[in-house]
Amino acid sequence: MFPRFGMNLCHRIRFCLFAIVAILSGSTGLAEVAVQYHCAGGSQLAADTHLATLHKVFALPATANLENIALARFSNMLTNRLQLTNNPSSASLIKPLLSDVVERESLGSFGDAGASGPGFILAVHLEAQRTQLWQDNFAKVLGRAGEKFTSQEISGRRWNTTRANSLWIIPAQDWLLVGCGDDFSSLQTQYLSQIKAQGRPMPALQRNWLEADIASTRLGGWFRLLQPAHISLTVTTNEDDLAISARVLEAEAIPWKAAPWQIPKNLMRGQIISFTAGQDVAALLNVDQSFAHLASDPLTNQFFFWALDQMPFLDYLAWPVANASNALQRLATEAPAALNPELNRFNGTELVWHTEAGKLAWQNMRLFVPTLEAVQTNDGQFLFASAFPKPSNGNHAPDSLLAQIEGRTNLVYYDWELTGRRLGEWLILKRMLFKHLIGQNTDGKNAMFVGDQWLGGLTSLAGNTTTEITRVAPIELCLERRSPLGFSSVELVLLANWFCGVNSDTAHSSPPAGNTVPVPARP
Repeated sequence: MFPRFGMNLCHRIRFCLFAIVAILSGSTGLAEVAVQYHCAGGSQLAADTHLATLHKVFALPATANLENIALARFSNMLTNRLQLTNNPSSASLIKPLLSDVVERESLGSFGDAGASGPGFILAVHLEAQRTQLWQDNFAKVLGRAGEKFTSQEISGRRWNTTRANSLWIIPAQDWLLVGCGDDFSSLQTQYLSQIKAQGRPMPALQRNWLEADIASTRLGGWFRLLQPAHISLTVTTNEDDLAISARVLEAEAIPWKAAPWQIPKNLMRGQIISFTAGQDVAALLNVDQSFAHLASDPLTNQFFFWALDQMPFLDYLAWPVANASNALQRLATEAPAALNPELNRFNGTELVWHTEAGKLAWQNMRLFVPTLEAVQTNDGQFLFASAFPKPSNGNHAPDSLLAQIEGRTNLVYYDWELTGRRLGEWLILKRMLFKHLIGQNTDGKNAMFVGDQWLGGLTSLAGNTTTEITRVAPIELCLERRSPLGFSSVELVLLANWFCGVNSDTAHSSPPAGNTVPVPARP
């Protein structure tokens, strides 16, 4: 139950997110590649009969609705990024082409986020009818058939919208090459030569469904939370799960420190449906300084988070502190000053110190008041945060769960959950926290309703999501994820919000100012 590791929307979700972030990056040349990938396509996952849970998601009525919203949003984003706004029908013409990319086998490279133009090259495996649709829709979007040109003796069309945004398209046998700019001309030559010689631009994927290489420093948005790294990512199938592996190579030795695990076993009572443990994860992140300067920062220490099954929000967080009472007193002074301006801006909440109770409370939340207190147990002293009072009796956490971290000297992060059960709680919290971000916009409310409907349909699904990160060398991390959907419950909520454009004007491409979010690590 607690493993250790050593389409249609759900597969489209993973690839759309990956491809769109990459396309939005920009480019300055082949030496400045931000992302390279090769994907077998969503149709391969749809044909895999072992993925029973994923197929149940495909069959949900809300899946098609959310897919339509997501593709429409991505199409609009691409229309704006590629400066194709002269034709009001551009987004609707791009939408079926984007659907082809996520459904069929494809490979490509995308450029540096800091560049002036969105340079990329893409090769998509298409039959003649779909290739013709691409050519027709490009001509409609750009208002003309384009200029003829040849590469490797194969004819194509080019539209010189601007120097940086020059779009081109080359049909080659049953492949279609499409790109922006000339930054990847050497790859264009390589792909076409391979198609002429072998019938395809690159050998077919054997075991993996997706292979990708990512340079974190060349991507903007949430990637800036990570320390500079080169990431090699693979996605494959394993029985009912998607198995995701990543090898992360840092430019310099990772200043990560291990210590014997100090688990708050006496606090962990009841039926646990989610458990997370981490150690010095701050060493992997660009931590916001207002957070890093707080006393007893759990990101530089060990921390343990767990959730119970009896009712929503039975969520608990504890981290060991040598003198918990003194640390709490310091936090009571430092935390409100550092965090209240951001909390007030986000949802009108604030941190307040209650002297008599000896607790720091997060006030103005609906339904409950999370608190932080100092506790002494047989396992040591801890700062202990809870949404509701902790159970005074009940079974301790099972040994099979604690065995996933005990005695492990290279484990940075471990996370396990019953994803469907946990998702129901995150969905309630999402409705509380994000409702105000939609305002009175009817389209936004309708999209959010579709997202909530889809998430609600996932709450009855069975299955575990397990993630862990280990430090396998001074400059190398290894990440492993096993999950029927490829995402954890909180990631599914954030993803649905992003697809539906929740707070899209300020938050879709970058982390909130003044906040640092720990990046999920591997089991």
